[in-house]
Amino acid sequence: AQDYRYFPEPDLAPIVLSDDYVNGIQAGLPEMPNVRRERYIEKLGLPEYDATQITNSKKMAEFFDKAVAKCGNAKLVSNWLMSDVSRKLNEAEMEIDSIKFTAEDLGDLITLIDKGTISSAIAKKVVTELFENPADPEEIVKAKGWIQISDEGAIKEVVDKIIAANPQSIADYKAGKDKALGFLVGQCMKEMKGKGNPQILNKLILEELSK
Repeated sequence: AQDYRYFPEPDLAPIVLSDDYVNGIQAGLPEMPNVRRERYIEKLGLPEYDATQITNSKKMAEFFDKAVAKCGNAKLVSNWLMSDVSRKLNEAEMEIDSIKFTAEDLGDLITLIDKGTISSAIAKKVVTELFENPADPEEIVKAKGWIQISDEGAIKEVVDKIIAANPQSIADYKAGKDKALGFLVGQCMKEMKGKGNPQILNKLILEELSK
């Protein structure tokens, strides 16, 4: 240090910043990525991986926050953002701020899933529609006739039909081949054009298989 002859610059006046000034600057700063990540983990219950992936992009995090504010289901918003939405963005080589639908639209889509209005399979179709022809998700579902069928009577009719047509699958399931259940569920969903409530469908099929 002596070799370089360090000494205070005589022509620069000292700058004294008050605590109020410093606190005001801090208060005006945006939420830092690490703080946001911890908030997602501690307050929203996201896994660390999800929180890290979302906060890697400020625009993605802002989109996420708005969607969660609309529907209240942070984990489901995270799942759809990191899967179908991100895949569509990559395919189109787009950034999230370039899409034509809003974060609130995604929140509305999540609400439709939570309410049982549509299944996850139908939700995938709605995401594609949002990218291609953006509109209110509920209006898309109504216009396309994609509202999920949850009437047990209607589903039971389909289950009975598929089980009667596939005796070998029933024998396979009772012989311990679990894949047979997936096949039967798939056939029922195909018959119902993907609109059957999967929870009710599985329940009714298992009831029939246990007889």
